Amino acid sequence: MKEVEALIRMLENSSLTELKIKDKDFSIELVRAAAKTVAADHAEDTAVLPAAVSSDVEKTITAPMVGTFYTAANPNAEPFVRVGDAVTVDTTVCVLEAMKVFTEVPADISGTIIEILVSDGDFVEYGQPLFKIKIK
Repeated sequence: MKEVEALIRMLENSSLTELKIKDKDFSIELVRAAAKTVAADHAEDTAVLPAAVSSDVEKTITAPMVGTFYTAANPNAEPFVRVGDAVTVDTTVCVLEAMKVFTEVPADISGTIIEILVSDGDFVEYGQPLFKIKIK
């Protein structure tokens, strides 16, 4: 396993995007991709290793209910968050309105807003992605 970790570090620190090693009944393939996943193949068994290639992970905040998406508490207020803002678990990122009831949506994760996926006033469905967050 230490040798595999050394290969991962080597891939991280190089300009290579792919590394394949094959020997008799053992083969390993490391690929640097957008999702930064690493896979290994040993004889007939296939194992997926943790994404150790990067410590930055993207998560998505999704709508906890259906309703109208608003970036601020009212039309004259500043948005709860903007791209580049740091958020914590309890940071309100938006409000959803359904039947004249406004529900605050917390981030539920800590990180940095990297993208707002819906526009102010859009109707959103349950589970619809609202924000992309970079976790460190």
